[in-house]
Amino acid sequence: MEVFVRVLTALVLGTAILAPAPGWAAGPAGAALPAPVASVEGITEYHLANGLRVLLFPDATKPNVTVNVTYLVGSRCEDYGETGMAHLLEHLQFKGTDRHTAIPKLLQGMGARYNASTWFDRTNYFETFPATEENLRAALDLEADRMVHSHISRQDLDSEMTVVRNEFESGENSPIRVTLQRIQAVAFDWHNYGKDTIGDRSDIEHVNIQHLQAFYRKYYQPDNAVLLVAGKFDPAATLKEIVAEFGAIPRPARELERTWTTEPTQDGERQVVVRRVGGTPFVGVGYHIPASSHPDRTAFDMLGLVLTSAPSGRLYKALVETKLAAQVGVQSVDSLEPGYAIFAAILPKDGDVEKAKAAMIGVLEDLAKHPITQEETDRARAQLMTQIDKATSDTSSLGLALSEYMAAGDWRLFFLQRDRIQAMKPEDLTRAAAEYLKASNRTEGEYVPTEHPDRAEIPATPDVAAMVKDYKGRALVAQGEAFDPSPANIEKRTERFKAANGLQGALLPKRTKGERVSATLTLRFGSEQTLKDQGAVPDLVADMLQRGTTTLTRQQIQDRLDQLKATMRVFGGPDSVTVVLDATRQTLPETLKLAQDVLQHPSFPEQEFKLLVDEQVTGLEQQKNEPTAKAVERLRSLTDPYPAGHPLHSDTAEESEADLKAATLDQLKAFHAAFYGAQAATFAAVGDFDAPAIRKEVESLFGGWTARTPFARIPRLAEKAAPADVAVETPDKANAFFVASEAVAMKDSDADYPAMVVANFILGGSTLKSRIGDRLRQKEGFSYGAGSQFAAPSLDPAGSWAAYAIYNPGVADKLEAAFKEELARALKSGFTADELTFAKQALLQSREVGRTSDPGLAGKLSGDLFLDRTMAYDADLDAKLQALTLDQVNAALRAHLD
Repeated sequence: MEVFVRVLTALVLGTAILAPAPGWAAGPAGAALPAPVASVEGITEYHLANGLRVLLFPDATKPNVTVNVTYLVGSRCEDYGETGMAHLLEHLQFKGTDRHTAIPKLLQGMGARYNASTWFDRTNYFETFPATEENLRAALDLEADRMVHSHISRQDLDSEMTVVRNEFESGENSPIRVTLQRIQAVAFDWHNYGKDTIGDRSDIEHVNIQHLQAFYRKYYQPDNAVLLVAGKFDPAATLKEIVAEFGAIPRPARELERTWTTEPTQDGERQVVVRRVGGTPFVGVGYHIPASSHPDRTAFDMLGLVLTSAPSGRLYKALVETKLAAQVGVQSVDSLEPGYAIFAAILPKDGDVEKAKAAMIGVLEDLAKHPITQEETDRARAQLMTQIDKATSDTSSLGLALSEYMAAGDWRLFFLQRDRIQAMKPEDLTRAAAEYLKASNRTEGEYVPTEHPDRAEIPATPDVAAMVKDYKGRALVAQGEAFDPSPANIEKRTERFKAANGLQGALLPKRTKGERVSATLTLRFGSEQTLKDQGAVPDLVADMLQRGTTTLTRQQIQDRLDQLKATMRVFGGPDSVTVVLDATRQTLPETLKLAQDVLQHPSFPEQEFKLLVDEQVTGLEQQKNEPTAKAVERLRSLTDPYPAGHPLHSDTAEESEADLKAATLDQLKAFHAAFYGAQAATFAAVGDFDAPAIRKEVESLFGGWTARTPFARIPRLAEKAAPADVAVETPDKANAFFVASEAVAMKDSDADYPAMVVANFILGGSTLKSRIGDRLRQKEGFSYGAGSQFAAPSLDPAGSWAAYAIYNPGVADKLEAAFKEELARALKSGFTADELTFAKQALLQSREVGRTSDPGLAGKLSGDLFLDRTMAYDADLDAKLQALTLDQVNAALRAHLD
């Protein structure tokens, strides 16, 4: 699936407003505005006379707007010899129109976060940006313009084809991804769901430009699109703007026909084998299943959780706990027509494929004799409802998620699916298993003649229009406040405190949609000397925390989180551990208590420890021949300033594997007892909560917890600076990876830091709009992804700058030469005034958007406590970025890069 970073910007409005169509209502100032067609839980649908469907989802909670255009066309619609055409068009839609000649630059200038993607049944383009009338007008203007006026030229195709081919090659590097593609290809005889969206290499290389243009003219039309606007905007004014921008596009004369290919019922087992270099054994077993709109699909999705979730899932117990596999999972996609699901297992390096496959099939195809229980059904329901509750509390995320349901038939299916989940019974799941998980519907193995075949008849796609016609939905979730994300307002609203043991806290209470709250707790421990030669132990301790406490099993911890409609993630490092929480106003106190239990009372169960080590060793084995992993590993070994045994030393994959295998449970228990405590901890919460009550709760739970071993910050050292030029061979890989880095002796409080941030942004901050990206992707077509990164720590002068690119090995010398030319040109001639103006605008708006993320803001406030910083630092950095001159940026670049 293509995932892209691109966006749009503002132009002149000039389209005429259509005359009122029958059934339309008169809007403000006499404008012809369509009447609502349907409204569910805050989302209202309108239809324009030209067939465009419009969804408006107003929410003043955050000062952002998301514009998403979903075209109901994907790889399912491609003809013979034209695989990958929908995906190619997605790329070319960013090449421009007569009025919008530099789309990435325009979108970055708005500070937008943007993306586009192509899948089996749809292609969508979306952008999230600060909520201003100018930005929204620009977004609508761009999307209306490129709907029917994109160039789709031979010249653009020639330059972009090599980029898409490079993306194809990147996917070919993953044996697991390739195996999944082969399974699906073998499972489908005729339907295009058996073809990967990115297309066949030969089709990509030889695409006919006239056919591509015809494909664009056929499907990129208002009567085949759904426009969604979500966030902070005036619905009436926005609808009027939409009528002005999109309404002038005429309805096309052609009539779109539905694809008519129906996959025949599978009549026997099938098998495919892939043999490639590197990685670990992998087993996948696939089955045809109904379309996403069919009620059986809901049962099947819940069944997938019952089977694969850790640690209660039946496949998890049968394969992972028995060490036949290191990981299990299930892959399925939302689909308009009957689709497919694949149950998968990643095996250890020496795993027995036949035993694992037999165990997997034994679980999957014997469920009728071992019915799904009420407990399993309730657990799967709780997990899915937690995800749905989080989605409905985030307008932007929900708006984008609706693209998948539009493609599956109608956006209201999202809510209908939720209702079905809540109504599902154990016998529904058992029946779905018996209906579809059968040998004749399986793709994995050899063919076996059968006298009386038992076949799975896949139901036809339901009539979605009839299904959702009278659907009304439920009451809206609790709405939040319109929050100003400026540093000054954040600082004004933030309350800080310090507990008796030294723990520091920052609380930012505000009303949020769904009464959600995000919290981050970081414990810092040990010193350079006491953490020496600990190997994998610190990371393993963190990874074991959620696998059981003295009172709760791993499954009970997960069940409790689902009951609380909360999530908990634990991240460990060599000298710290961070817990990230997401809960509601009502459940945050109990979620904090659960976090205390996890942090202070882990039981370190032996079985879970063995499973964890096996899982991580298998992960390392998978990466041992991957170009990106090998290149980064070699670069780190060349630049690592820390000796072996130092807590910050960069291990090779072999060293990491040895450390994992050498670690013992006794070491983990001893480490936890000696180093874990909250005397150097920082805590921050952002969202809907009672600040005095949460402060009291945090102080009660963690304010008296102190580690036996004192904490002393480990200084970060600058990278080694010795020049080196190294090539690493990774056989049988179609895609290669380039990376270069240079040490920059700088902290983020140094005078040159703002200038270096801007210099890096211009030089390589984006694949689509930067000097490196323009040269390596847009001009030369060498790379799908290329750019640069700059980072400087806050307390030590140990910054670094790095550049990267993925590419075909055949153009290695050309790519490296082009990269060096761009760097030399920047150092010699510097940047331009236009580049500086654009970079400052884009960076400042992007920083503003970043401050609207509650989880991100909680993490930042927690980190700032350790740095003894307030939001004044951010306000000062914004001011310095705004005040930068061209001479300052060029001077900083030349002073720090060579």
